[in-house]
Amino acid sequence: MLKILIVDDDALTRKGIRMLMPWARHQMEIIGESANGKEALDFLKENKTDLVLVDLDMPVMDGMTFIKTASELYSELNYVVLTIHTEFEHIQGALRCGAIDYIAKTQFDKENFDQILDRIHAGIIRKNSVFAGSLGMNWKESKILYPSVYALVTMDPDTDEHIFRFWELNGLSGRKDLYELMGGVWVFSEQKESFAFPDNFPNTMLLRILDVSDMTFAQLGRLLRRFMNDRFFYEHQPIKDVNDKHAYELYEEETIQNEETVERLKKDWLSLNWVHENELFDKITFDLKNSRLKTSTLYHLLLALESVWNCAYAELTGETISLPPLFHNWQEVEDWLIQVYQKTDYFQSQGKYSANVIRSILNVKSHVDAHYSETMDTTEAARSAQMSYGYFSRCFHDIVGVSFIDYCTQVRMEHAKQQLENTDKSIQEIAFSVGYNDEKYFSRAFKKLTRLIPSDYRKGYR
Repeated sequence: MLKILIVDDDALTRKGIRMLMPWARHQMEIIGESANGKEALDFLKENKTDLVLVDLDMPVMDGMTFIKTASELYSELNYVVLTIHTEFEHIQGALRCGAIDYIAKTQFDKENFDQILDRIHAGIIRKNSVFAGSLGMNWKESKILYPSVYALVTMDPDTDEHIFRFWELNGLSGRKDLYELMGGVWVFSEQKESFAFPDNFPNTMLLRILDVSDMTFAQLGRLLRRFMNDRFFYEHQPIKDVNDKHAYELYEEETIQNEETVERLKKDWLSLNWVHENELFDKITFDLKNSRLKTSTLYHLLLALESVWNCAYAELTGETISLPPLFHNWQEVEDWLIQVYQKTDYFQSQGKYSANVIRSILNVKSHVDAHYSETMDTTEAARSAQMSYGYFSRCFHDIVGVSFIDYCTQVRMEHAKQQLENTDKSIQEIAFSVGYNDEKYFSRAFKKLTRLIPSDYRKGYR
């Protein structure tokens, strides 16, 4: 019997899992329940457990923190994640931390129970049979006897057809020295230096890790977990070849991010000045990659870019841009940014305005970006650009995508939204800080743009 602990803060969910699923029929037994990760750790100290079903969203200690902590203490423990989330980013994070599978709570219906438990049981058997190998059940604490090992690393561990195909093509299927170190990471030793790759090999890298002799598999696993969490996204290349890395390279710390860096990158992209400047686009793309933003921060920046670009240029170009639900690696991000940039060929192909005119308009736009809280007047802006009122208005609309006054309003509201999200300033204080002396007028302008009054917008972030 596999001994199982259920960890979920909802008592009804725990009861449903215990009572409805045919555990005995699959040689499984529920031996305990916990309401959060901290309680679960206390339970594991006193009870031999083979498998933990753990919810991701819990108070006191969430599921992801529990898995990371328990993995360091109990190397043989298996984890299956319970989640209401179907977004791959949530599931992917749990699998990277060592979960062998996940269960979406929406699948809790009778026709799926046997299928779910069969899948979990097969995963545990496969993992343990590979783990045991020639090193015994405590293989993770064994020292690596070779100067280098290969590690096959994938960001899609639940889609493993290409992994099995790789084993078959290279005669590695059934090898006793092939170990699944954690979800999505397999290690093996091999004398040859070139390998055959399947045609379809998505989001997967073959690493040769040098200078690993005298390290334990557990130590290597911790380094590879850090690599997957922090660096795989940016270092993955769609090249079917061996990637050499010294063990000390895996020790490198991730780039430290600060708000100033994030805000600078956000300003560069949301200004849309790169629409008209090829060199600027290349520069800020390079800067964005080298910043190594966390994937969640990067995605939110691109989400803001999607909104700003569509607001400015969708009507003019007749096209919109949209983010995919997930980026697996930086190359996918860069490909998407290039596609967005190519849509701006509309402006280049028009040949409507000279470089000097475009530069004058962008200078005015940059002034608005920096001095949004000051009084903005179209006549004065036209004078600074050395254009007539009518010609300036037409040029600004065609190049920036909206009228001068609408652009000023958009910039002010973006700054207002940031303050509503991140500060406790009063609505009056925020209105004044972005150039409005009348709080009611500010609220009307804010609602016109966002469809929410400022106080309701703030509630969505509390």
